[in-house]
Amino acid sequence: MDKKSIFLTLITSLSLFACSSKVPYDVEVKVIEPTCISEGYTEHIQNDGYVYRDNIVPKSEHHYQDLTIGGDDGIVYHICDVCGYLQYDFIEQTFDTNVDIDLNREKPVFTDHSVMPVSMILENNPDDAIIKIRKSEAHGAKGIMVYITALNREYWNINDLQRIMYCTNLPVLAIAYNGNFVGNSVNQSWEDFASLLKLSVKAGACAVDMPGYLFTPNYDDIPTQNTNLKPTYVAEGVDVSFVDAKAKEISLDKTVIAKQQQFISEIHGLGGEVLYSAHVGVQMDCSQIVSAAKFIQSVGVDVAKIVLSGSSKETVIEHLKACMILENELDIKFSVHGQSTLSRLMCPMFGSYIAFCVDEYTDSETNIQIDLATMIAILESPELSGNH
Repeated sequence: MDKKSIFLTLITSLSLFACSSKVPYDVEVKVIEPTCISEGYTEHIQNDGYVYRDNIVPKSEHHYQDLTIGGDDGIVYHICDVCGYLQYDFIEQTFDTNVDIDLNREKPVFTDHSVMPVSMILENNPDDAIIKIRKSEAHGAKGIMVYITALNREYWNINDLQRIMYCTNLPVLAIAYNGNFVGNSVNQSWEDFASLLKLSVKAGACAVDMPGYLFTPNYDDIPTQNTNLKPTYVAEGVDVSFVDAKAKEISLDKTVIAKQQQFISEIHGLGGEVLYSAHVGVQMDCSQIVSAAKFIQSVGVDVAKIVLSGSSKETVIEHLKACMILENELDIKFSVHGQSTLSRLMCPMFGSYIAFCVDEYTDSETNIQIDLATMIAILESPELSGNH
């Protein structure tokens, strides 16, 4: 072979080598199966370090296993053994509306728990209320709250209320507010409200919800009235710093408080307990929440309920801090939470007594409340089950 041929052969070989070295190729291929958390794919790792994915496969369905939590009848829980997602199904049950009214029964005690998942009942007739109560009891509720003013007025009598109160062995909290409830427009005087709540206890309710503005002549003026009354309390050494937040529904008027205390005494005399309800309508920091709860305790009630505004994480932290302090410093049960799902979900884990829930969502029972099955599953979790 002459020199020219050798040279051409060498150049051709070098060219082929150079070209082949520029063509990438796989050195490793991984097939990643899909899960309920992430998509599946094929991953290619090439000789030059480049990595790419193809053959994308959609996420798979959850892989459920049946799980028993707390042994609650009427609910079957399913948990995904991959991601831990919890699902539940209600076992279909038939509930009748027959009620055995045993006037000699031992009345349940509303404050007899450490944490109480309570089911909210808004129905306009006793039969539907009874079915909803019995469903809630089967699904694990520890207490029931019945909006008496959601019932049509024809049912505001001792016989129909007894059917509702005696249809369950759970403690029932009776609530009466002004407003619109499932088609009922209610505008009662304070005296009529007080009479309706006392009638509910005579009919078998274990407790009543007393609004903090009960007997207040000018409800909308409470923040202004409290500002004017604050110096008197400060001079007496009473912490009413919640007034600075312009809190609604907590009256400092001593004339009003005297009437409230008379009402509380009458409810106690009938064998019922009283929950003081304050939807303050503002954000408050931890110290203001604590001052409000301690003031409510001084009125002589059995449970202090404070519903706050605000849904940010920072706001919820103030709610949780207050719960931890009140658990050690308050002598009565308390319920503190904000108007947010996060606060309603977490405060019962930090000492708040009542977890307000709905058994199922309807047009009148919105998702601002936690659903009963989810709340029970959380409270019955291994991390919390020793706390109640």
